[in-house]
Amino acid sequence: MLGTDKLKFSITDEFGLWPRIEKEFTSRLPLRNLIWKGGITQTAQFVSQLAVEIAVNQESISGEEIVLPGQQQSHALLHICLVTIGEHESDTHKAEARGRVKAWALKAAQHKGASWLVVFVPSTNETTQRASAGPKFLNMRATIYDRLRSDIQSRKDANHVVQLRPEAIDSWNSLFLAVRERAVQGLEDRVMTLGEEIRRLDANRMLPGWNYCRFFMVKETLVSLYRALGLNDEALAQYDELEAAFFQLLDARQLAWFSKFGGGADGDDFTDILNLSKKPYRRQIADNTISMFDFRLYLFGQQSRLLIEMRQFEEFVVRAQRFVATLSLAMREPGTGLSAAFVAAWSYSTCQNIVEICEGVQLAQADRSGAGRVLAAAKAEFLTSARQQLDLLGTLARRLPPTYLRRSNTHTRVTTPELSDDANIEPNVTNPVLAEALGSDERFDQVYVRTCEQATQYYLESGRRRFAQVLQGDIAQLHICRRRWSDAVRILRPLVPADSLHVMDVHLAERLAVCERELGHKDACLDLVLRLVENSQFLDAQSCTQHAAMLEELVNEVPAARQIQSKLFRAGDVAADDEAGFGVAVDIRSKVPRTLRAKRIEALLVAGNRDVQQLEVTMDADDVELSSDLTRVRLGTDVVSCPGRFEVQSLRIFIGHIEFIVPVSNPNARRFVRLNAHPASPRITFYPEPKRLRVKVAASNAPIDAGMRIWLHDANSHLLQNRSGDDGTGMTLTVADAVAADSHAMLEVALDGTQPASGEVSVYAEYSVDGELRMLLDTELVEFVPPLRLSAHIEQGQQPDSASILQVRAQCCALDPVRLHTLCTDGKADADSAQLSGRGFLLFAETATVVQAIDTVPSSVDVHVEFSSLLDVLQAQINDYVCSLAAEHKLSRHTRYLQRLIMAHVRQTIDAPATLRESRLVCEPFAPLWSLASQDCSQEVRAAMRRLFHKLSGQSLDTNRSCQRSLDMTLELALVTPAYVTVSLDSRFCRAFEAASLRVRLQLDGTSGKRLSVMVVSSECMVAGAAAQEVSVRGSVELHFSIVPLATGYLPLPEVICHEYTDDLCWTRLHTMLCDSPSSLCVLQNDSLPVICSVPVGFAACAANFFTHPLDLLKVRLQTTKGANGGLTTVVRSIISQQGVLGFYNGISAAVLRQMTYSMARFATYEELKKEMSSPDGSLPFYRMAVAGITAGAVGGICGTPADIVLVRLQNDGSLPAAQRRNYKNAFDGLFRIARAEGPLGLFKGAVPNVSRAMLMTGAQLCSYDGFKQLLLSTPYFSEGLLLHFSASFLSGFVSTTITSPFDVVKTRVMNAGSNSPYRNLFQAMVLITKEEGIRALYKGWTPSFVRMAPQTILTFIFLEQFRNFYWNRYSIRKQVRFE
Repeated sequence: MLGTDKLKFSITDEFGLWPRIEKEFTSRLPLRNLIWKGGITQTAQFVSQLAVEIAVNQESISGEEIVLPGQQQSHALLHICLVTIGEHESDTHKAEARGRVKAWALKAAQHKGASWLVVFVPSTNETTQRASAGPKFLNMRATIYDRLRSDIQSRKDANHVVQLRPEAIDSWNSLFLAVRERAVQGLEDRVMTLGEEIRRLDANRMLPGWNYCRFFMVKETLVSLYRALGLNDEALAQYDELEAAFFQLLDARQLAWFSKFGGGADGDDFTDILNLSKKPYRRQIADNTISMFDFRLYLFGQQSRLLIEMRQFEEFVVRAQRFVATLSLAMREPGTGLSAAFVAAWSYSTCQNIVEICEGVQLAQADRSGAGRVLAAAKAEFLTSARQQLDLLGTLARRLPPTYLRRSNTHTRVTTPELSDDANIEPNVTNPVLAEALGSDERFDQVYVRTCEQATQYYLESGRRRFAQVLQGDIAQLHICRRRWSDAVRILRPLVPADSLHVMDVHLAERLAVCERELGHKDACLDLVLRLVENSQFLDAQSCTQHAAMLEELVNEVPAARQIQSKLFRAGDVAADDEAGFGVAVDIRSKVPRTLRAKRIEALLVAGNRDVQQLEVTMDADDVELSSDLTRVRLGTDVVSCPGRFEVQSLRIFIGHIEFIVPVSNPNARRFVRLNAHPASPRITFYPEPKRLRVKVAASNAPIDAGMRIWLHDANSHLLQNRSGDDGTGMTLTVADAVAADSHAMLEVALDGTQPASGEVSVYAEYSVDGELRMLLDTELVEFVPPLRLSAHIEQGQQPDSASILQVRAQCCALDPVRLHTLCTDGKADADSAQLSGRGFLLFAETATVVQAIDTVPSSVDVHVEFSSLLDVLQAQINDYVCSLAAEHKLSRHTRYLQRLIMAHVRQTIDAPATLRESRLVCEPFAPLWSLASQDCSQEVRAAMRRLFHKLSGQSLDTNRSCQRSLDMTLELALVTPAYVTVSLDSRFCRAFEAASLRVRLQLDGTSGKRLSVMVVSSECMVAGAAAQEVSVRGSVELHFSIVPLATGYLPLPEVICHEYTDDLCWTRLHTMLCDSPSSLCVLQNDSLPVICSVPVGFAACAANFFTHPLDLLKVRLQTTKGANGGLTTVVRSIISQQGVLGFYNGISAAVLRQMTYSMARFATYEELKKEMSSPDGSLPFYRMAVAGITAGAVGGICGTPADIVLVRLQNDGSLPAAQRRNYKNAFDGLFRIARAEGPLGLFKGAVPNVSRAMLMTGAQLCSYDGFKQLLLSTPYFSEGLLLHFSASFLSGFVSTTITSPFDVVKTRVMNAGSNSPYRNLFQAMVLITKEEGIRALYKGWTPSFVRMAPQTILTFIFLEQFRNFYWNRYSIRKQVRFE
């Protein structure tokens, strides 16, 4: 029955009834719209129609088992017996006929896998008589039909006997209703029978003698039944199970019933998958004579027919690909006896046959569903596989060279046998197309190109452009094989992309490079080889080596020099090279798998602001070998010296005639580097003097030729102007003479006063060494104005013969304090010069005056001053320390940079008054500078920098060290009337931002009075009211000014300036001589607040207490619980079960009252005590801080005790029995009731432990907070801000909780005890608790206490700091002057 779609109905007609009913019976076939439940899923399935073949009197009824396919063509599904017996016939005839029908029914019922039906057809006369006769009353005689039913049908639910009256339509409908039921029943019985047989065979699979072919035939019988029903999906599932079982047995090597693998016969290499009549496959399966090759073909052919009928074309091509791949691989295994030519011919023919099947399929519906592109891609892949077989066949038949398979490059490799050059293999191919193609090169090329072009077309239809390009490349490879270079180039050039190459593009580029080189296009070939080497990750090692060798040849063969932007080299990390002078070390990675020799490597370094001006420095190295992996190249230059931070922008590598430009764009590599000055470059130092600038040019170990030119630029890269210069174009210097090695030359340039006092100046110098031009670019901090301002005045004596007084005054006009060592006039040392060194440093605006009696009044005086500034002293010592430490840590090349960095840090952060007062450097720590100094450095340098700065932080500096500079000036003298001024303060101790009284006493020599204007000027104080007063002076007069100090520390007295009113109605300035009294002391308490500012602190404590009150309640409950039974979990459960969640806030009113009294009192007292106990310079030692905290705690404890008693009782009230509870309504009700019941002193019960705890709490909390704050500020990880406040307050909470826990336990026990307290005093309570419960009882409730104390302390101090900042920023002019 396999191969047909019809089921057989067998009709037994012994009475000649079939001709009578044949026409009507066959017109109602096939059976339609059946419901069947015999599938794999056992669910109801709809069968649209069932084709039936009628066999009349052809099959006998027997009781044998179902006949398997292969032994009999078909077997009837339904047996029908046509019977007719007339009523007029004799009883003997009736009995005999009924017996024959009964015997037929008994045999039919025993037939497995089939059903039966008896059709009784009344005779024509009987039908007419019955129709003409009317109904008979009480006619009890049974009819022949009734007797047949009683004889045959034993079950009422199975209708096996049906009556047919051919002339009645209803009778035909009843008949076919019974036929449909019997057919469905027969189908179900047959499927059940086959299923039992299949399960039996499958269960015996592991037994000896089991045969897969018999199992296959039974399964295929079931398939034929499904196909007849039109259930192709059920049939395909059966074939899939057979295939799975086959491969399972194949893996287990249990296919002994297959006598041989097969294949190799004539015509086997030319396969038509859908032609299953080529060989007697089923007969061979039944006889166990089929080969594995034929079996695989037959099984896949049946599956393919079902898939095509079901229009599952995508599934068909997927299975076809798997089938061709697996079977061709199996044919290549040893032992099959199949040659490589046969396997290739079969694969080619099969792929072409599958493509023909796909082309013959109607794809109208598939195209609409998007399957057209899938099928096009599948056809292209099959044609590509066919083209691969052509490669193998062409190689075997000598139509292609043996190396062609290694050179042709597709995305699928073909395994081929090793062929020798003299081998002569003639493949035996029966495929006529292949046979003709292998006969000549021309015909082979035609078939080859046609196959590739067809595949290309299908790839383009499926949208796979890249695969189409690969096939075009295969055509080009064929042209290369035939040495048709131009044809190959014409195909390949459009295929190779101009930008990046992918894995498929690489092989196309390889072929194009070969063609370009053969045609003599070396530039084009070089470009392709470079791109291939750059994409070496897509190539094997042999190809990479070949391309590298070709590259090395081409870089020297190109006709002209070229510049190429290539990714062949990649720049890695960049670091300063201390061994190459002024240079860098660059890591260069090469993709070339061999060592290349570069003639020169150049690096372009860029520094400066990109928006304003860029400085470009080029460094190079000659004759460098670049290895295949990583090469560290040292680049340097002797032409330029420019210390600073540079970015390596690009590299240029010169190999042969090619210049490779390598961009430095790797985000993971260091591109920035800090370079130090070239050790052989000169050093330029500046020395300012009034109206001139002295420049020292010091040569290193290399002499400088004459003609060195120096340009000075300001911070904006503008040439500093100097209108007094020779050419008026700017500040330029020229060294006319040569400078010998290790010597120096001094230059001078006049200044016109338009330059700033000081600033960063860029120095650009051009010089030559041994005729070679070199450049120097550096940045120096230049002071155009000396830090001292000199003035001289003559005071004529009152008597004609009295000597005149020469006053020479030196005033500090810089922020850097200055110390005078020598002051000479006209080459003579003054009498008071010996006292200058003992005077100390002059701060800003301070003056030192030297008085000398002279006989004659000169018009001018020459003044020579030797002085040293504080920064000069510090810089000299820092330079010494840095030199020694740098040498110790092998950082000598970084010495100059470190010196500048440290001095810049000192200038910005130094506290000059504190430095002078403590005779040590007071500035921000040096330790954080190491990260800035070691930026863009290697790990070794960073570690060395860190150690250097750590040691430098521990060095002490001597401010008394001498580092003298000189200043020479010629001063014009003026004769003035002396006015002696004495300045003093009413109070030596005054506070910042509070007015103080300044008294100015003037004494005028001579008898005549003068009208003077007196002005008070100060940079550290603000004059309240009038800053200038006019007064008529005769003898002496005293004036009063009100000043307000603006800073802390030792402040200089204000400067008093007097002017005289002359007759020409103008004011002329008189010389005023200030007294030599020491500076006045002004102290500012920056961290103190007014008392009124403590009110928000109380509110902050209340807000914090709202979050921590539940924890405080738990602490009290735990502390009042005796024994070890009251754990934290037990207390929490007790509160929730008795009072609910709101029970955690019992006593909240008392807690608020306590914070408003206790916290406000202790904070206000602490702030005031800090003010009063501070040192004159504003500092507060820790012991004084502790005394202030303990005292403030005592005051707060006394003020907060009444509220604390109420709080404890309210919190513990819920744990007492109902009869003992106090039931205070709120905090004030508790206060009144305690005072009424226990007296006023009852409000202070437990005051001693409470005050003791408060003293310890406040002392520990406030002092530890301030101490931790100062400690954290001394580290480089914290600065003023929220993180500092949080960390200090957290640590303070931990310390205060631990210290106060024992006193807190005693305080809680005493306050909760009432009038019958067993505790007499603090120490007795501690001893008693320790004796009864152990020492750990004093720390009961520590955890909730800390959990409560920590957030409360954090919130309180954070709010305090924020309000303090708000107060001083809003109402104060705060100036920071100390950095400790």
